[in-house]
Amino acid sequence: MGDKSKIIGALILGAIAGAAIVKLLETEKGKELVESAKEKAKSTTDDIKSKINQLENELAELLQMEKENQSNKA
Repeated sequence: MGDKSKIIGALILGAIAGAAIVKLLETEKGKELVESAKEKAKSTTDDIKSKINQLENELAELLQMEKENQSNKA
């Protein structure tokens, strides 16, 4: 099989897979799957934002403690 045949085969398989995914997402089960993925993504985003805020606060506290230590040494 030549390179052109492999590329055409891959494109055809990709098109078939894409069509199957579209059909799946049009069903009720597919819609539920999308909603579940959206909820999980939002939850994960919220968790990451919370962790970032926590780390920022901890870093600010450490910097403040270091400033106080430096001023006490002077």
